[in-house]
Amino acid sequence: MRKTLLILGLAPSVLMIVGLAVWRFWPAPPPSETLTFDIGGQRLRFASPYVRLPETIEPDRVDLVVRAPDFAPAAATPARLPAAGEVDDKGRTQIFLTLTPAPKLDRNAPPAERYAPFLAPEAQVTEGGLLRRRFEDNSPYAGEELYLSPPDGEVFFARCQRPRIPSDGLPDACLSEFGADGLMIQMRFDPVWLADWQHLRANALQLAHSAKAP
Repeated sequence: MRKTLLILGLAPSVLMIVGLAVWRFWPAPPPSETLTFDIGGQRLRFASPYVRLPETIEPDRVDLVVRAPDFAPAAATPARLPAAGEVDDKGRTQIFLTLTPAPKLDRNAPPAERYAPFLAPEAQVTEGGLLRRRFEDNSPYAGEELYLSPPDGEVFFARCQRPRIPSDGLPDACLSEFGADGLMIQMRFDPVWLADWQHLRANALQLAHSAKAP
């Protein structure tokens, strides 16, 4: 009886040791392939599931696909070019990012001033505290609206398509861009995410920053 109790008492310790040994020598999952790009003199590395590879690779440019709102990689089929707002096979909205070198000449005027000649005078406060301005119908941006972080869109702006009546069946899209340490980030996303513009912008900046190779 004493031997049986001794064996039972030692059993948890033995199982723990065996478990640690199995964990220690269990093969780790293979890491995701990493793709490297040189953009504006900077070396950037992205896990391959982020990268959308077009048929023709352009120098100084990388296209990425992420899922909203968590920015998980979404380029499962890199050769395919889905539209902004199109959902993946699990129903999650995709966001498209394009990274290029920042322009050598900075645009000194904030977006509200740059687009001022094409805007209707009225403004409305809308999603996420953004100001909404409508483009005139006779402007190059007819059919679009401009969303600006107060007061002038210097922190964030987006040009978005106005809802089409009747709908043409194509997903609506917004286009935003902002600079980050010598890079220009262009972000294309569904208008439903406008209220989360601060979250989207922060995630895009973090993704670009974390990709910089030492």
